[in-house]
Amino acid sequence: MGFKQLLSNDIPFARDDAHRMLPAMIACMAGFAALLLTVAMTLTGTLASQSKDVTGVVQVEIPASRAPIFIDDVVSALRATAGVEDVTVLEQKDMEALLKPWLGDGFALDELPVPVLIDVKTGVSGDKTVVDLEALRGRLIKIDKSITVEDRGPWVAHMVKAMTLLQALVLLVAALLLACVLGMIVLVARTNLKLHFKTVSLLHMFGATDDYILRQFQWNSAILAGRGSLIGVGVAAAIFVAAVVASHRFASPVLPIISFSPLHLIVFVTLPIFTALTALLATRLTVRSMLHHMH
Repeated sequence: MGFKQLLSNDIPFARDDAHRMLPAMIACMAGFAALLLTVAMTLTGTLASQSKDVTGVVQVEIPASRAPIFIDDVVSALRATAGVEDVTVLEQKDMEALLKPWLGDGFALDELPVPVLIDVKTGVSGDKTVVDLEALRGRLIKIDKSITVEDRGPWVAHMVKAMTLLQALVLLVAALLLACVLGMIVLVARTNLKLHFKTVSLLHMFGATDDYILRQFQWNSAILAGRGSLIGVGVAAAIFVAAVVASHRFASPVLPIISFSPLHLIVFVTLPIFTALTALLATRLTVRSMLHHMH
C-alpha cells in the first residue's frame, strides 16, 4: 500500500470546522506544555547547580575596620579546624564582581564599608557540613566578637524544597494540558464520525471495511494534531531560545542564566511526534468502538 493511498480520504473532513479549529487549539496547548516542560527542566539544572555550589561552603565575615588586625589569625584558625578543606579570602576584584550587578560600574569598593569575606570549603555528610559550626563560632569569637559565620546550606535546602514544589506544579499543569489535548482529540473523533455517519454508511454499503474507514479517521486526526503541535512547539522553541539569548546578554543577579541543553531539544522534537501518535491511537480506539456499535 502506497503512502498516497494510505492518506487518501473518501470522507470530506476538509469541510469540518475541526479541520480549521483543532490545529489552532492544539498549537496553543502544546506550545504552553512545551514551555512548561522546558521551565521544569531549567529549574532542575538551576537547583542542581546552586546546591552543588553551596553545599559544604561556609562564609566568614570580618568587619572592614577589623580585618587588617585579625585576618591572619582567622585564616589560621579556619585551616586548623577539623573538616575544613580549603580557605579562600575574597580579593577586592572578586568583591567588585559580586557587587557590580547590583550597584553598577560607577562605584569604588574603597568607599564602601564592605566586610572581608572568607569562603570556607568543608567536607560534607549528606547535604550538611561536617564542621561543628558552633565550636567554630566560639573559636572565632575569642579572636574578635564582631566576626560572624554564615552557613547557607539550610537556606538553600529550603529554597530547593520550594523550587521542587514549583517544579512539580509546573509538570502537573503540563500534564493537564496534554490530557486536555487528548480529550479534545477524542471528542473531535466522535463528533466527526457522527457528522459523517451517512458517508460511512455508504462506504460500508460499497464494501469498505472498518479498517479502511478507521485509517481515514486516524490519519486525518494525526495530521491535524501533528500540524497544530508542530506550530505551537515551534513558537515555544523560538520563545525559549530568545529567553536563553536574553539571559546571557543581559546578565542579572536576580534571574539565572538559562542554557539550551540536549534535553530541551529532545522535548521540542519529540512532543509533536508524540502528539500525532497519541492522536492516531486515540482516534483509532474511539472510532473502532463506535463502528462496532454501528453493525
